Amino acid sequence: MVPLFRCFASLLALLLVFAPKQNALAQTSIYGSVALVNYDFENNNTSAAKSDTAGFIGGVFYNFPIQSRLTAGVDVRGSYGVGVRGGGLATAALRIGFVPEHVALRPYFMLGGGVVTSTFKINDITGPAAQDLTTQPTRFTSGDVEFAGGLDVRLNHSFDVRVFELGAVASGSNQSVGSAFLDAGLVYHLHRRSPKS
Repeated sequence: MVPLFRCFASLLALLLVFAPKQNALAQTSIYGSVALVNYDFENNNTSAAKSDTAGFIGGVFYNFPIQSRLTAGVDVRGSYGVGVRGGGLATAALRIGFVPEHVALRPYFMLGGGVVTSTFKINDITGPAAQDLTTQPTRFTSGDVEFAGGLDVRLNHSFDVRVFELGAVASGSNQSVGSAFLDAGLVYHLHRRSPKS
């Protein structure tokens, strides 16, 4: 875990390098995506995953007022996987993006943490990880680390298309839950209203 915290500290230092400028504007955006989600159970030094399921991801991110091709902000999200193979997660992450000049592409990556929850029973997974499970669903919840990256494409001043996002939330501790996801969706940028004269 120490290398992870060093990496997170380095990303925070990056925020200080690109200090907020007086004439730069902050940006708040909301997004929604449809996703292919996978939940896995780590137990007895091994892991096993349930079959993929459909899911939904929704969240908001805030970009600090930095006048640079790099953007830095905070992303907060929730996810829900449907059906007996599903589960849920809630995470908060540092979000670093890149805005190329004269190009509509907006790549980004995120590093953060949160909570993942899902139910498992002996028929859901096989192998050593299924040991100690029963035929009745048992809910497991764990705190995990989130890694994700994706690509948004600017449509206009208000909307981006999220072409793809690929991420994972993992713990590594015994009897913990992890998740991996691939999603695509739409991003809406909120705009400040001009003060009335």
